[in-house]
Amino acid sequence: MEATPDTYRIGLIADTHGRFHPKIPALFAPVDEIWHLGDVCEEAILDELRQINPNLLVVRGNNDWDLDAYPLTLDLERGGEAFHLVHIPPGQRTMPQGAGWVLHGHTHVPRDERNPGGRRVYNPGSAGLANKGAPLSLAILEKAPGDFFRPHLIKL
Repeated sequence: MEATPDTYRIGLIADTHGRFHPKIPALFAPVDEIWHLGDVCEEAILDELRQINPNLLVVRGNNDWDLDAYPLTLDLERGGEAFHLVHIPPGQRTMPQGAGWVLHGHTHVPRDERNPGGRRVYNPGSAGLANKGAPLSLAILEKAPGDFFRPHLIKL
């Protein structure tokens, strides 16, 4: 990742399940905001993330029983691109319209695909409980001036 001062960065994290990896503060130090894609499981994890960057957005996962204050989905726009944040990935029939990106967690396995509708479906994997042989991971979405967002998967 070659960054310029005008580069915009979003830290993507999912499926922490009450665990906070010690590498997260250094990895997310340069981001402009953090998006947690669900299964936080403990508010203390969000407090740790807010200490890195107070610009934190969260969607609730299927294991976030005590985190009712957070929505199940969020639709956002950054740098001229539309994002749909959700924990459980939507099926082909329920894929949101209008979003160029669908960001999700839930599977604990990184994913970077384009669906038949041209949307980029992206999962940063799990930062707390890996699954199916996948490493612990998170990602940074990075947008240089005049370019599109590009994801960078980071193995923990």
